[in-house]
Formats: sequence, structure tokens, C-alpha cells
Amino acid sequence: MTAEPVPGPARSPAGPADGHSRPARWAVGLAAAVAAVIAVSYTIFAVALAVGGVGATEDTWVGLLGAVALLGGLVASLAAFALAVVAKVRHEQWALLWLPLSLFPALLVVVVLGETLWWE
Repeated sequence: MTAEPVPGPARSPAGPADGHSRPARWAVGLAAAVAAVIAVSYTIFAVALAVGGVGATEDTWVGLLGAVALLGGLVASLAAFALAVVAKVRHEQWALLWLPLSLFPALLVVVVLGETLWWE
């Protein structure tokens, strides 16, 4: 009896077929979702500001959308940051981990500077 190789990519029992751990995939996916939500909400904010002026964004759903997106994104990016740290501690070598590792500090700086200098 002869043994022949099974066609297709070899699977490693150590992890998923793509080679990235579950925390790393979750961290990158969550950070990408946060970046997309914040980009969309602030695009809506910018269009409303350009079309209707300051009155169109003050005390309206547009301003609330921006605030909720920023604060909710801050919390979600903290979770993505923690997952990325766990992945890095497990020696994950994935170039896209820079996104969750940089998104949370960037949003934190925006919130701190925004509260301090721009918003009332």
C-alpha cells in the first residue's frame, strides 16, 4: 500500500490556514470597521457643515452622529488595541497590526485635544 499526498494546501494543526491568529484577525477587522465608521460619519458632518453652515451641525443628528462615532470608536479601538497587544505578545508577525496599534492612540489624542481646545 502506497501513501499519496492529499491535494491542496497543507494545514497546520497549530492555527488557521492563513497563518494569523484569531486575536490578530479580530483586532485588524475591528480597527478597520472603526476607521470606516468614523470616516463615513465625519464625511457626513463635513458635507452638512459645508452646505448648511454651523447651524446645520449644532444640536442636530449630524453632531450626535459624529460624537457617537468618535466615542464609540474610541471604546471599540481600545478593544482592538488590546487584541493587537495580545497578538504581539504571542509573536504574531502581521504587517496590518499597525492599524489597531495606532488607531486607539490617535483617537485618544483627537478626543483629548478636541475637548481641550476645540469643543465646548
